[in-house]
Amino acid sequence: MRREVRPYIRPHQLTGSRPTRDLVLAVREKAPFSLTIEPERISVEAGKPAELQLKVRRNWADFTGPVNFLPLNFPGFLQLGNGTVEQSETTIRIMVQAGTRPGDYTVAVMGQGQVPFNKDPAAKDRPNTLVQMPSRPVTITVTEAAKK
Repeated sequence: MRREVRPYIRPHQLTGSRPTRDLVLAVREKAPFSLTIEPERISVEAGKPAELQLKVRRNWADFTGPVNFLPLNFPGFLQLGNGTVEQSETTIRIMVQAGTRPGDYTVAVMGQGQVPFNKDPAAKDRPNTLVQMPSRPVTITVTEAAKK
């Protein structure tokens, strides 16, 4: 597949995007772990929480440690605290504040884990290296709160 695209970046902790001259992409072997949020789409009323499952799939046999997660640039009206996935999944609770404008919001979490790694695959010594991976995104459809 071939498609021409314009490179853009999203500066950390800022809204909006900026065009760039270049975009660097690296393709490597399989990542040590991956994160998915299920279901991929959920509807929630403003002022109520959304409960989702955060699943970790460990792709490397020697990576058995926990994966910490934190919100990845959530808008201010969606709240999620930091946490840890010890085994393969955990329930996360995203709070949608009252008064949130109805619409679709796409969010993701950032996972961090200490992964044993050495550039030389034959090396016996594999010191832990911090690896960060974003999750697959989830779309939260916020609906208007019920009138009292």
